[in-house]
Amino acid sequence: MSKKLRVGMVGGGADSFMGGIHREAIKACGNMELVCGSFGSTRQNSFTTGKVLELPTRKVYGTYRDMFRRESTLPEGERMDFVTILAPNAMHYPVTMSSIDAGFPIFCEKPYTCNMDEALNLTRKLRERGLDYGIAMVYKNYPALKKFHELIEEGKTVGNIRKMLVSFQLGWMAQRLETAGNKQAGWRADPRRSGQAGCLADLGIHCFYLAEWLSGLTVTELCADMRPTVAGRILDDDCSILVRFNNGARGVFLTSQVATGRTEGISIEIFGDKAALRWSQSSPDQLITRGVDGNEDIFVCGIPEGSDGRTTTEPYGRNKAYLAALTEAYAAFAKILTDRKAATRAKIAENSFMTIDEGLRAVAFVDAVMQNTAVPEEDQPPPPKWMPLIIPPVPEL
Repeated sequence: MSKKLRVGMVGGGADSFMGGIHREAIKACGNMELVCGSFGSTRQNSFTTGKVLELPTRKVYGTYRDMFRRESTLPEGERMDFVTILAPNAMHYPVTMSSIDAGFPIFCEKPYTCNMDEALNLTRKLRERGLDYGIAMVYKNYPALKKFHELIEEGKTVGNIRKMLVSFQLGWMAQRLETAGNKQAGWRADPRRSGQAGCLADLGIHCFYLAEWLSGLTVTELCADMRPTVAGRILDDDCSILVRFNNGARGVFLTSQVATGRTEGISIEIFGDKAALRWSQSSPDQLITRGVDGNEDIFVCGIPEGSDGRTTTEPYGRNKAYLAALTEAYAAFAKILTDRKAATRAKIAENSFMTIDEGLRAVAFVDAVMQNTAVPEEDQPPPPKWMPLIIPPVPEL
């Protein structure tokens, strides 16, 4: 490319968990640079972060609306090329809508939105405007998971899929950190910033997305149990979900933020009538295959875990393998923005990060679990034991 793509950032302040990780990935791409941002929930936080990042004062904004308003008036050679959104969950929808109005492509952290009404409206608007959009769910860029997907797709190794077990159990919120000044726990436990779901939206979406992408199957219905475990907490911090797939296979998604002492991230095992495949984020370079005789083979590819400096008081993700996958996702998004061939852009998006349609399905999954576990009002029947996962039609343009 003749020039580096200019990136604007919303959220990701100096003391945020994901901000530093995304900035590392942007830098590692080599073909883009962070040039502006609205980095905090307050003007002071944003300008403090801008100073730490040594950005020009004129390119640091007190609010995201100020950023979009100003950047959209700058000459093409000076304004940002796209925005990356790292703000808390409830801000994804309004910030993305503002970015669309200003004409900037978007790369956003998950979730797509916090409820189905927002998801349908956002999908309609993105389709209407035709802006490029991607969600930073980057499992497709792990070499071992690419191999996993290939073996499933060819159908010879695993055979017919019968069962899936996906587990994402962490213990970092086993104590009520949100009242002890922990910023990450603070917004995740706050419905105003996290949305209608806690652990379900934070971890359950990962299980759902990874299971559907790797297997090529779709969840058709589910039966869930979730609750806030820690006294005084409003949103769920533990969730177990039975799922049924379109081929008749069964699955279990186990997610928790209160699994005391657990720090290893997500793992998935898919059982077929010929063999089973297993992958774990704690050993991201290894794919384990196990035959009907119980013998195991290990494919080694990608970056080993090693030491990542992670502690038990923060979420999972600060490690080399994730950073490499996120860097590849950013590089793919950059290629989409510079490639004029629509078919090529669509293929890159399909193979590098979560797409609009996948984001919409993930919101439908959360919505189905919320309906399935809702407490009925007086004189109303309880929700069905098995809740169908239905994608409502997107409003017409």
